[in-house]
Amino acid sequence: MNNKMKKSVLQHGFTLTELLIVVAIIGIIYSVALPSYTEHMERSRRADIQQVMLQYGASLERIYSRNGGYPNAFNAAVNTEFYTFSYTPSDRVPGAAAADDFRSRKYTLKATPKAGSAQANDRCGTLTLTHDGSQLPNSNSCWG
Repeated sequence: MNNKMKKSVLQHGFTLTELLIVVAIIGIIYSVALPSYTEHMERSRRADIQQVMLQYGASLERIYSRNGGYPNAFNAAVNTEFYTFSYTPSDRVPGAAAADDFRSRKYTLKATPKAGSAQANDRCGTLTLTHDGSQLPNSNSCWG
């Protein structure tokens, strides 16, 4: 065998330069893909919560149509890993006693991102649904 053939037969593996190039390529791909992935996951979790809020809103509308008002408390709004729910009835019928249930004519349902969760830095912040179907925030394509 000649010397060229011996060198090519004995040479196995990668050089340090080749490994550094691969690491650099992986780093570039990671730096481009991670923000997109994070944004996609935030949008996905936001869409899930919006669906839950719309279901709760439909339940509250059924309660309203059966009872003539919204309840004083709504326990279906359960907190999740990423959001804290709150339900606030308002605009009580004049003269209704404080203990009277189903006397509110409006409500606000909110989903607030939990501090320290993956949704804490969500650009939409607190999502709000009201009795008239208003969805806030209505900027930044948060509900769509």
